[in-house]
Amino acid sequence: MKVLVSLCVFVPLLALATAEEEAVLESILRDRSHIEETLRLNKIAFIRQHGIRVRIHALLVDRYVQTFKEKMSFFSDPELVFKEIVDDPDKFYIFKSILAKTNVSKFDLPNRDAYRDFFGINPVSSFKQLSAQCSYTGGCLLEKIERAITHELPSLLGSINSSKNPTLSSCEATGCGEKPKNRYRRN
Repeated sequence: MKVLVSLCVFVPLLALATAEEEAVLESILRDRSHIEETLRLNKIAFIRQHGIRVRIHALLVDRYVQTFKEKMSFFSDPELVFKEIVDDPDKFYIFKSILAKTNVSKFDLPNRDAYRDFFGINPVSSFKQLSAQCSYTGGCLLEKIERAITHELPSLLGSINSSKNPTLSSCEATGCGEKPKNRYRRN
């Protein structure tokens, strides 16, 4: 009789423990999928931020090279000309010309001294202008970076978000459709 009573009490407890374990397991699986989704979103956002930094670096190096070629003459000393450009980039409007471009914030610009160190390691003669990097079949490298930043990565974010919120398009989620007003350009 004691065995029967203890068995009758144990079976409902076993069923209750199994239901609680299933609920805990479902909660763990939901949390795991949420963490994985957040990691994917963060990785895509990090790649996009890195792409923005690469784009700005390419624009700055291109502007330094362009200014160097403009200031060079037949009788100029290349080292002195470039030292003058690197020592005082404001005199040649290096950073202001990059700020005048669309989608570049003054907070995205790197430190001016970093380019003094950068060109101390990498001579300016080893760089071509961005316009020389374009090919007929491959297109321009800068255009590929900009397309990835403004279209491909936001659409990838949108495809991940579409499973959560199907009414939100990728540009609404990231703001890629808005055209920022350039306050440095004259109208």
